[in-house]
Amino acid sequence: MTDEEREREDAALKEMDELTAAYREAEAVFNERRDAVHSAIIRHLTERNTTPGKIAVHSPYDRNHVGRITKAAGVPPLRERTVVSVKAKRRK
Repeated sequence: MTDEEREREDAALKEMDELTAAYREAEAVFNERRDAVHSAIIRHLTERNTTPGKIAVHSPYDRNHVGRITKAAGVPPLRERTVVSVKAKRRK
């Protein structure tokens, strides 16, 4: 490997290291902010401040994803299920 090739390789690797560091920094900020949004969703739905649909309008998630977040956190639904599956009726 010539000196010129070594310099180009070193410059390329240095650029990649700098870009990767910036990426990891941005990723850490993203993860922090995402966790803050999730915490707020869980808190507001636990406190019954609003509905999942309205949360979805004001968050980066759709209503179904808001539901997945709250279900994973153990937040009870606003109302119990009213529909019973036909299969459940047959088992009784």
